Amino acid sequence: MNTMTLLPIGTANLKSSIKISAPIEPVPFKRTDSNIRRRFNPKRYSEFKETLGFYAKQAMKGQAPFGGAIKINIEVSKKIIPTALKYGDWDNHAKAISDALNGICYQDDKQIVEGHIKLCKGEPLIEIELEEIQ
Repeated sequence: MNTMTLLPIGTANLKSSIKISAPIEPVPFKRTDSNIRRRFNPKRYSEFKETLGFYAKQAMKGQAPFGGAIKINIEVSKKIIPTALKYGDWDNHAKAISDALNGICYQDDKQIVEGHIKLCKGEPLIEIELEEIQ
C-alpha cells in the first residue's frame, strides 16, 4: 500500500524556518579600521553584532544552526528616511546582519542563496525571516 503526505502549497521544499525581531538600532557594515599591525572593527559595529546575536540565539531556542541553503528576508527600520546619507547602503545592512547570524542561525553566511532587504523609516527595529530550503 502506498502512502502520501500532503503538504500545504509552497511548503514542499521548506525544511526549517525562524523569525527574529530585534528592537535595536541597525548598524550597517563598515570596512575595518586598520593600523600598521592589525585590523579591527569599530566598537559600535562589534556591539551591534553581539546584540543581534543575542536575539538570534533566543529565536533558535537551542536548535543547532541550519546546515542547508538559506533564504533570508530582512526589514530594517531607523528613525530617519532610508534615502538619508546616514542610513547606510542596503547591502551594508544585509552584510552586517548576515555576519551577526553566522554560527547561530546557520554555519556560514555563504549558505544564503536567496534574499530580500527592505529599508524603512520607523522606530529602530530589525525583523528577519530565515528559511532553510532544499
